[in-house]
Amino acid sequence: MDDKKIEKDIRKSLIANTNKVSNKKEQIWNNIEARMNITEKARNEVGEKPGKKDVSRRRRQKNTGKSKQWVMGILAATILFGVFLINTDTGQAVVTNITEYFAPEKKVIDEVEGISEEKEVTLQESKAGYNIYIDEERYILIEENGVDKIVPKEPLGDQYPEVSMTISQVEDIEPEQLAKEIHKQLNDSYENVQSVTTVDQPFEAIVVSALDGDDWDSPVNKTYIISNQKKGSFVISEKYFLEAEEGHGARFYNMLKEFNVVEISK
Repeated sequence: MDDKKIEKDIRKSLIANTNKVSNKKEQIWNNIEARMNITEKARNEVGEKPGKKDVSRRRRQKNTGKSKQWVMGILAATILFGVFLINTDTGQAVVTNITEYFAPEKKVIDEVEGISEEKEVTLQESKAGYNIYIDEERYILIEENGVDKIVPKEPLGDQYPEVSMTISQVEDIEPEQLAKEIHKQLNDSYENVQSVTTVDQPFEAIVVSALDGDDWDSPVNKTYIISNQKKGSFVISEKYFLEAEEGHGARFYNMLKEFNVVEISK
């Protein structure tokens, strides 16, 4: 199972179950207390020796109080643990990839043009709220008009169409609506625009793909739209040409496998 999906499922489960525990802790205790009372009632029906009834009752009340405190303590610890995991830097490192816990560099093995290659990738941290590992042997990250842009390290000749991957954030439009707008924009520039679709690789996203022609140098545009975990979206737009789909296209795809939305410390 994909690591990012596991992390997402863990986070959802922690939030859901922490809320359930918080809302139902009294109900849980009441159920336990009811069972204890049933047990004590059964003992009373069997009978107790004269003179010891009041002592037994006091002991039961004392033990019941201790039991309730113990159960409440366990429930409180469970709730605090859930809150710790979700709301602290250390805790979030367990359920999500938080900025401080990414390795600055790491080695990965990717397949490009049918050949497996091992390479070292470098962490890039964005103030917009995402991290990505870049193959700095071949690409660099620049900022252009306030937008992050990954381009070939060695500029291509003028005979080639643009090769780039831009990453931007639209803070006030959610992915579904934004995908429709992007689809309409691409229709004005590209000969063939595919229907809006969803994918789960390299991550869960909405995708709009476009192609302008069928020659080796025909421009290709593949745009991923994902939630920014708030009420907006990240837009990742890949541009390359048809012949470069198994080269630059595959390398962009591999870099996106290392894309993560993260919480920015304020």
